[in-house]
Amino acid sequence: MPVAIKNDNPETWTVEYPRLIQPYVVEYRRCLTVANRRISGTADLEAQHAADLTRCAPVRAKSIAQSNADLAGAKTTMSPEQVDTLFDNIGKIHVARGRDLDQQFTSRMTGAETASNAYEAERPKGLVIELRDASVVKARTDATAAAAEKDKDSQ
Repeated sequence: MPVAIKNDNPETWTVEYPRLIQPYVVEYRRCLTVANRRISGTADLEAQHAADLTRCAPVRAKSIAQSNADLAGAKTTMSPEQVDTLFDNIGKIHVARGRDLDQQFTSRMTGAETASNAYEAERPKGLVIELRDASVVKARTDATAAAAEKDKDSQ
């Protein structure tokens, strides 16, 4: 059984930003990740992660405003559009993580169902009687009888 599943279509996300705005990025990411997740037996983690974007919209707006204010006179700059794109990408990465968890859950459930179906299809039903060729049965019977006769004679 494989421990890791190789993704045929990997997504790679990269976010780069000046260290000056790191506290605002960390604050937004913390808001997204610090939430109670409901594991209900269905693949709905992507929806839960998407709901975090709405829940954290005020933190996102505040972080963007503070980032733009701090970057206004800094050596390393980002345009307001780039800052907005940065926070959009952070949100997209968060939702993609939920989607990945859903895919892992679905894959495991499908694998478990396949294994269960294979077991049910192949397992013997009812009483299992071992059928042997008559010559094998006769040889064993003769050997057992001879051994019993020998034990009887030695007593």
